[in-house]
Amino acid sequence: MNITEENPLQPLACNSFSLIIGVICGSITQIKPLLNDINTLRLLSYLQNIEVHILANGEKRSDVDKVATLIFAQKNSPIAVTYGTEQTKVLSIGQARSQIQKCVGKKMLDFTHCYAWILDDDMRIPNEAHAYLTWLPAFKKNKIDVLVGNFNGGSPNPPAHGIRVQLNDLIHNLKWLNGLQENQILPNRERENERFRLTYPDYYYDLSRKHDEHLGMPYWITPECEGESVLEAKHRVIKNVFKILTGEPFLRPLIVPISKNPLLDSKPSCNRGGNTFILNSEALLKTPNAILLTNGEENRRSDMIWAIINRYYHSLTIQSVSFPVYHHRFVNVKAKFNLHKTVSEIRGAALYAAMIHYFESNPLNKWHNLPSNGDIISIAYAEYVERRLLQYSENFSVITQQLKIIESEYLSAHPSINSAMKEIKTWVSKENFNTIASMVNNADNNIDIVGFIASLNTQIDAFCK
Repeated sequence: MNITEENPLQPLACNSFSLIIGVICGSITQIKPLLNDINTLRLLSYLQNIEVHILANGEKRSDVDKVATLIFAQKNSPIAVTYGTEQTKVLSIGQARSQIQKCVGKKMLDFTHCYAWILDDDMRIPNEAHAYLTWLPAFKKNKIDVLVGNFNGGSPNPPAHGIRVQLNDLIHNLKWLNGLQENQILPNRERENERFRLTYPDYYYDLSRKHDEHLGMPYWITPECEGESVLEAKHRVIKNVFKILTGEPFLRPLIVPISKNPLLDSKPSCNRGGNTFILNSEALLKTPNAILLTNGEENRRSDMIWAIINRYYHSLTIQSVSFPVYHHRFVNVKAKFNLHKTVSEIRGAALYAAMIHYFESNPLNKWHNLPSNGDIISIAYAEYVERRLLQYSENFSVITQQLKIIESEYLSAHPSINSAMKEIKTWVSKENFNTIASMVNNADNNIDIVGFIASLNTQIDAFCK
């Protein structure tokens, strides 16, 4: 599959190497397309060996093996498949990540020239990967230890974190389309969209800390095919409105251009997600996904804490790079607003922001004095939580007003979107916000940020054994 219309990145001449791909499988339906994509990598001459290590977490290992065996059944295939320990219960995401990373790290030691690729099971590998994988040895030669890749397609954030910008697009696009002749060819405003993406990198995200000007600006619907009429485009918009609830990209897809010179354009980052390249096995073998617990429940963003530990404790070099995979959202999954995940996301994001601020705000702040400065992290954490709750409050208020505009101006002409609008209305209700705020505040009375920070060295030492 292609994710860009034009691929400026050229393959780089490199010596052959082995590639280990680690995936946590929570759903056979989700992982099957990814395994099919991995199977296409067997044709790449520079890949000496390919090994896929799967941790079945929510699916039976035997069922996953049946699917993988059918996909990788070709004769002389360089692809081997191994599995993590059979789970008697579903692991939390942080526990699963620590387990699979330790296994993949050990496997890297079996090969002389080897890199690892840790992927979420709902990712798709684009054709462009055939070129950008050839750049991994060059990054290794430049003493880069970890590369944080990015995404095209669906945002890695929860669907609820993109509702405001997409309703904004729905209103602007319907108003624009209604002002055109239905039988005329849809004008192509992709140049405007491209400038918008370059100016506001978080253009798809309601809760950006980088900027907020993008929230009220439109992202225009562009022709699906040559000669598409205004009426056809309008029907397409209405038909796909429900995707706002599932997080599948439609009105405002995530599009990341691939750099012509990745080495030059890569930047330091700990903002790790479900697309990570490991060039140094120590990043996997010496670093756990440290988990902040609240009343025994795991908070999110442990992968980013993993990156912080690698960068500031182990002094490894971690760079973000424009090597995207396609985030394949599944629209057949019933959309719902998960309050517990929302609260977990708020706390995890606040902890990550507080720790990053601690290290980046003062070059004198080093890891060795972190345990004694847990109170500074704790204060910053509380400030980021409060800031995020204010963002939620404002977001819910604006979305409520957007729904009123849609109801008064567009619902009678397009009654089929009513069910989606009703569902969104329940998501952003005052009751939901009050519940989120109450859950966050009640949990934070029982959360020990100082204790968590003080425990990190012990967690790291235990993981290394």
